[in-house]
Amino acid sequence: MDVFEQTTNEERPMSDVEDTTPLPVTDYEAMANKIMPELGQEIEDFKYNTWHVTNWRHLEKRITGPEFEAGNWKWRILLFPSGNNNQDTVSIYLDFVDPKGAPAGWHSCVQFALVLWNPEDPTQYIYHHAHHRFIAEESDWGFTRFYDLRKLLTPCENRTRALIENDSTNITAFVRVLKDP
Repeated sequence: MDVFEQTTNEERPMSDVEDTTPLPVTDYEAMANKIMPELGQEIEDFKYNTWHVTNWRHLEKRITGPEFEAGNWKWRILLFPSGNNNQDTVSIYLDFVDPKGAPAGWHSCVQFALVLWNPEDPTQYIYHHAHHRFIAEESDWGFTRFYDLRKLLTPCENRTRALIENDSTNITAFVRVLKDP
């Protein structure tokens, strides 16, 4: 027999069989670990915040979600439902709440992910992640072309449901404040 013997799924221990159950956004710790790569930096704080957005078709051009704290600073989600300087994609950013009130030389090194998901089915989502050193002069960072607006309202790209149903959606910000080297 070969040293590299092949086995079928039935013979492999269950821990080796790939789990095809979709991970729901609401499993926040596991989701953060899945969608944000390990950067090899020490994590000072980790927070997540979900904003339930209703009345999607009647939203203003630029709106902000509720404030939340991470790394002793206040943050919020900044949303342009009809795009920021483009009409065909939704734009979503992480926004530092009080850049004018920040101490001189303030900065915060942050790894983050923004996830737009169906409130009725948290396995139906789209996300983007980034890392950025926020400073008072550059206090929001994110994705001008987060997702095609037309695709938000219909099931597509292997999703069984639309991301916006009943004129509402959820947006979760996953925020890791990193120790700045």
